[in-house]
Amino acid sequence: MNIQKDRNYYIDFLRFVFSLMIVSYHSWVFTGVFGAGYFNRGYFAVDFYFIVTGFLFIKSVEKISEKKTKENIGKLDLKFVWSRLKPLLPSIIVITILGYILVYYRNILDYHILFSDSTISELFFLGFLGNGMGINLGCWYISVMLVLFFLLFPLVYKYKKTYIYYISPAIILFTYGLVRYQHINITDPLVSNFIFIDGFYKGLIFMNIGVLAYAFSNYLKKKEWTRKQKIIITVLETLMYLFLVANMHYGIAGSYLIAIIFFFSISITFSNQSYTSKIFTSPKFQSLGKFGFLMYLANVPVRTFVQNNIHLSYHHTLMVYWGMTISLAILTYIIAEIIWPKLKIKRKLKKELEQKKEKVRKRG
Repeated sequence: MNIQKDRNYYIDFLRFVFSLMIVSYHSWVFTGVFGAGYFNRGYFAVDFYFIVTGFLFIKSVEKISEKKTKENIGKLDLKFVWSRLKPLLPSIIVITILGYILVYYRNILDYHILFSDSTISELFFLGFLGNGMGINLGCWYISVMLVLFFLLFPLVYKYKKTYIYYISPAIILFTYGLVRYQHINITDPLVSNFIFIDGFYKGLIFMNIGVLAYAFSNYLKKKEWTRKQKIIITVLETLMYLFLVANMHYGIAGSYLIAIIFFFSISITFSNQSYTSKIFTSPKFQSLGKFGFLMYLANVPVRTFVQNNIHLSYHHTLMVYWGMTISLAILTYIIAEIIWPKLKIKRKLKKELEQKKEKVRKRG
């Protein structure tokens, strides 16, 4: 198995953990009262994903700039965005198709539904611009991420240090001020205010916090730590993550304090200065992180189906919801992560074989 030396598998494990928080949070709809389910502030978990995304965004752009290619920056930008979307497409496509079947199994061939504006909206905009079928609205996060990649890549590519230390803090402060001034609730991502959906402002703030986390993590990485200090860092890191998980159920703190705690905990994790980096070393955690992402995507169509078709007590409905979400995620994983790559390899081998035959034919 190919082990990626620079990959942090603890982050992959945390991806899985926080995806559980989001799926749990979405179960509030079965109670009929907002925030009445388990982990009723699980929306804070999205902060984790945006901060990690911002961190990895800077790291990836840095690697591209080190190659010193002469390609046009616009072309590099589009290539970068596509490189981030391409690995996600098989999962998104499978979830969308299976979700459509699940939600509209009774009249799946009804052209009024199949070609409706809601359907087209979700297919083309990945839930970013439309509140459609309730099948892939979880993709709002992916849409925001891709739009921000497209907008920020040229700035980061040309002015990396300036961006990290000056532009990103300015963006955070300006966006925070705009959010306060316009009374935008960034915890409700699909509501539209001012120009964009509220999730865009959330992404803009927290991805740039991830940029700052990249700088702080590198600072921690360069420091010399004693064994005792590393133990203290490990305990601190663990306590912060435990507090974050507890907050998602008990609502101890607000969004911006949570952002600060996420900033420090994620910076420590990526610095590899705590002992957690010695514990989470298996590439299997990468697969677990992917499965968490699939659960995040799968819970939306499952929630729509359960809400419309299952009429049981909250706890019994919750069992059906979790069972179906895990089942749909497993099925998607098998198709998108196992069968699809094998088909790609077969097509590649077939193409190479045809090219060899063509070369032999020309020589003959």
